[in-house]
Amino acid sequence: MNSRCFIILTSLLFLCLNVRAQRIITEKQDELGQHGAKGKRMLGGASTKKGDKENKGDELKIGIRTWTIDEFGKMDSVATDTCSYQFQNDNFTEGRTGHYNTLGNMGSPRMSRIFTDRPERFAFFIFSQPYDFFLQPVNKFHFTNTLSPITNITYHETTSSENGEDRICAKYAVNIDKTAGIGFKLDYLYGRGYYDNQATSQFGATLYGSVIKEKYKAHVLLNFNYLKTAENGGITDDDYISNPEKFPSSFGTKDIPTRLNKAWNKMYVNTGHITHSYSLGFYRHPKQSQQAAEDSIRQILMNKGKSTDSTAAKLSQNIPLITPTVSDSMQKPVLPKGAIPLTPTSTDSTEDIKMIFIPVTHFIHTLEVNSNQKNFISNTASNNNFFTNNYFEGDLALDKNSHLQVSNMLAVELCEGFNKWALAGLRLFVQHDFNHYSIPATASTFSKFNENRFSVGGMILHHKSPSLQYEILGKTTSTAGKWGEFELSAHGNSQLRLLKDTLSIKIDGSIINQQPTFFYRHFQSKYLWWENNGLDKQFSTRIRASIRSIKAKAKMEVTLENIKKYTYFSAISTPSLSNDNTASTMSAEVVQEPDNIQLISASLSKNFKLGILNWENEIIYQKSTNQEALPLPDFTAYSNLYLLFKIAKVLNVQFGGDVRYFTAYDAPTYHPVLGMYVNQDKNDQLKIGNYPIVNIYANFHLKHTRFYIMYSHLNYSKEGGKSFLAPHYPINPGIIKLGLSWNFFN
Repeated sequence: MNSRCFIILTSLLFLCLNVRAQRIITEKQDELGQHGAKGKRMLGGASTKKGDKENKGDELKIGIRTWTIDEFGKMDSVATDTCSYQFQNDNFTEGRTGHYNTLGNMGSPRMSRIFTDRPERFAFFIFSQPYDFFLQPVNKFHFTNTLSPITNITYHETTSSENGEDRICAKYAVNIDKTAGIGFKLDYLYGRGYYDNQATSQFGATLYGSVIKEKYKAHVLLNFNYLKTAENGGITDDDYISNPEKFPSSFGTKDIPTRLNKAWNKMYVNTGHITHSYSLGFYRHPKQSQQAAEDSIRQILMNKGKSTDSTAAKLSQNIPLITPTVSDSMQKPVLPKGAIPLTPTSTDSTEDIKMIFIPVTHFIHTLEVNSNQKNFISNTASNNNFFTNNYFEGDLALDKNSHLQVSNMLAVELCEGFNKWALAGLRLFVQHDFNHYSIPATASTFSKFNENRFSVGGMILHHKSPSLQYEILGKTTSTAGKWGEFELSAHGNSQLRLLKDTLSIKIDGSIINQQPTFFYRHFQSKYLWWENNGLDKQFSTRIRASIRSIKAKAKMEVTLENIKKYTYFSAISTPSLSNDNTASTMSAEVVQEPDNIQLISASLSKNFKLGILNWENEIIYQKSTNQEALPLPDFTAYSNLYLLFKIAKVLNVQFGGDVRYFTAYDAPTYHPVLGMYVNQDKNDQLKIGNYPIVNIYANFHLKHTRFYIMYSHLNYSKEGGKSFLAPHYPINPGIIKLGLSWNFFN
């Protein structure tokens, strides 16, 4: 570990509020957030121990519950990331199973080869999308509720101090009381790069908090990120990698010349988010349903011969029977007006009456503020030879593109299941988005634009049925006073018992008509410039179905999609006037495909197990009817073969190797000014792929610690090979990687 990372790690440890007592997190992810025998929420089934040496007689409660939220504040429980399985692959920019193309270095921009996995193409600030390896959107952030303060320190590195990679992340979570939790996350990534002018540096800081009460819920998130990427334009000649014998002398990766130097993309991506809701409803005894309560009181009244009194009259009018709300143990129960008290079944009049709150209506408000800026910097005149156009005077470039978004959403929801007639929930919402953009007009002045968007929509929700859950969404949007954008979508899931197996079935579909966002229509810089006010809306329909077998450990998924007016970035290559006749200069444009594009995608995954031997496999087939506009590899595959066993009953060991592979195709190339992937010029195309990447690893889990050692890109050879994940950007050579994750409880 170098001195820089040692200083960072030491600082983070001091920030963790005097963490001292350490406890174990087990791998039983399905038990997270459940209650122990005495009603205590336990973590992974770990028991609570008494009589620690430091605090005799004290009891340290260990437990954590984690969840994500959507834009309406709906909570979805997720497992805490404490399992050692696949820990060695967590820090791959290519993804755990290698679905992404990258520029080689850790933290470099990436793009999924699996079209259905790509994020929404028309985000307001599109430049942050290639960094989704590091940036975490609100709907994927893990909020926490803990029984005691919890800290996690995770560190990844390679063994090379000159070219290596380091990433350190610290997480801390604590509860203020039973209903309110807060925490922070610090994440620092530094990749020096095995090729010249390739370094990446990224820092993220997140503060968050939540309040979960019966009637009021709130989630707050503040996220600040700084990302710096050195741009080298790719290597000057691919033969340095593919045919190194062509060159008379031996060379290292740092000796290979690149097309750009002293060029960077710097980004600031900051988010403030708050979602909160207030619920109206009534209280009910937890052991009696509403219908059972009414039937019970009717029977009592009939037995006492009081069926003609005022109480019976209220029953005949279907006035609800409600267990009284007890606001204070010293006060008498308080009843809503007109309600009939439901006497507890216990004969002990002094026993506390514990009731559950049944929400009827939610009122929801979400506010999100995004402040983003992307700067492309070029500090040498030689870089001008890489680009076709030069729109500003001078040899240097400093292009600033900024975006400010303020989004407000109000919703009202009639809850599902508050009575026997509420078979589904109904949600109505309205949203306003204000977007402010600033783009270069000259080398020193800027053009500014404002856009207002109004959206209205509704949803039908059905989540409480054990056999079928579904959501249906309808939304329409107005931009600049013109309506026309809309979205219709639905997804559902169900479980089916078949023989001795359980099948999980999911189906979703969507119809979306959407205008390309601002930077597809306007972009101004020293090297790129377009005005596309006439772009049509992109119209897409998609249907996807998946089925997963619990017993057979297999999953199959099929997706069908049709896209009209598909909108994308495309490179423009122009032969260079330099002495090297093989070189080309680079520009880019926005293209709308006039014809429909059909896409079919099918994936199959199957896991095998024999004793301690495990074999996991995934294969994905994709076919696009227009490979020029939407290039995709026909097949993408991942296979992982490993032994899983214990040593001395305490050390879990996963030892094996995996391989990633995809068939050759005309993959998108990378444009440094945009900081995004663009389709290759059809007159200057280079295929990548048909090259396996093999890794071997040993992954360990001992009590509260996870650690691994890996040799990545085992099949790398200095004799040559087609080791590219993007045109002209080689994959890193074979390297040793290490990782450690440590959990603390205070």
